[in-house]
Amino acid sequence: MTIHVPPPATTFAERVQRVRSPGGLEAWLVEDHTLPILSVQFGFRGGPVLDPSDRAGAARMLADLLAEGDGPLEGGAFRRALGDRAIRLSFSIWSDTLRGELKTLSRNAERAFELLGLALRAPHLAPDDVARIRGAVASEVRAGLSQPDTVASRAFAARGFGGHPYARPANGDLASLERIERADLVALHARMVSRGNLRVAVVGAIGPEALGVALDRAFAELPPEAVALTPATVLGGLGDQIVTRLELPQSTIRFGRPGIPRTDPDFAAAMVVNQCLGGGDLSSRLFRAVRETRGLCYSIRTMLQFADGASTLVGTTATRNDRAAEALGVVQEEIHRLAREGLAADEIDRAKGYLLGSHKLRLDTSPAIAALLLQLQLDGRKPDWLDARNRCIAAVSLSDGARAAERLLGDGGLLVAAAGDPEGL
Repeated sequence: MTIHVPPPATTFAERVQRVRSPGGLEAWLVEDHTLPILSVQFGFRGGPVLDPSDRAGAARMLADLLAEGDGPLEGGAFRRALGDRAIRLSFSIWSDTLRGELKTLSRNAERAFELLGLALRAPHLAPDDVARIRGAVASEVRAGLSQPDTVASRAFAARGFGGHPYARPANGDLASLERIERADLVALHARMVSRGNLRVAVVGAIGPEALGVALDRAFAELPPEAVALTPATVLGGLGDQIVTRLELPQSTIRFGRPGIPRTDPDFAAAMVVNQCLGGGDLSSRLFRAVRETRGLCYSIRTMLQFADGASTLVGTTATRNDRAAEALGVVQEEIHRLAREGLAADEIDRAKGYLLGSHKLRLDTSPAIAALLLQLQLDGRKPDWLDARNRCIAAVSLSDGARAAERLLGDGGLLVAAAGDPEGL
């Protein structure tokens, strides 16, 4: 008789290899040869916070222009080179980063990283391309002027973070876009697209040695400098209500207050409190009070937004103009009640179950895993946070929830921005 002893369980973090290239570049790798595919996520610190104060939207334009090519491969030739090998390359901006995503068959990895390097090293930023991208972003900005979600969000940030880069719209406005010249984009590229700002995560069919060579092919020739971290700030304007009048049958309401940073010991408890208040399932207090009991909205939710310079508790809903004041009043009442009375044990258990289960669902694809690994690096976390995160949430107690609720919700004061024609606001 043979007894088979199962191998010891492997944690998710133990699957992460920290690869260092011959040129000294680091990437986090989850090697998986199930499919012959590579998913690469990379980010450069900076993003919109590095925009000149009167030229908001520069980082957004640069992100769009990076896909236009470099050297002998300009515009259409560069895109055809990607298409010939079924390589997908895209760039986007987040509050503190410029990010990119590369997806390719593993057999085309050498060419994919070569083309990525061409895109990053010295983009042409040709005048015709700059004008075309400026026009496209401006069209998006014009469309946003009549979208209540966009209008409320911009007003919220402008008042809450006045004087800080977070107050500026990431896509800019019509005036700031017109001020952006090629020289601004060249300077921003030189400052941001560097090895010192770079973080990389890779999931798929490649080994550490081959990945090290590929990293140097794409990134080794970038300059070494790094930018300073985003200066810290705190959401202000608590108690203020900013209303932007739009001729619409309902109003979008955005509300919030300062959050708890992701490095704080109460971080996990704050996630549980937010889930109970207005998280992504149908059992949250705000969903029950505002929608189910009173029928004031179709949906309402809150979230903890984390950026390098600030943590913020933000909520949003939309309701009929004639019931906007009532809906906001119910929100404020529930926040005060939660801050005063804390959470019930069954609420905490339900919230923890949701957070633990939904986190696993986020890891269902290679791009999703790569994106999470990138975010951990940008947050300054180690790979073991992949496993520690769920342990921290599972350990949240009733007293932890009460303490975090008091810290997170405080006196209940909110900054409110509404777009529409709300009565009573």
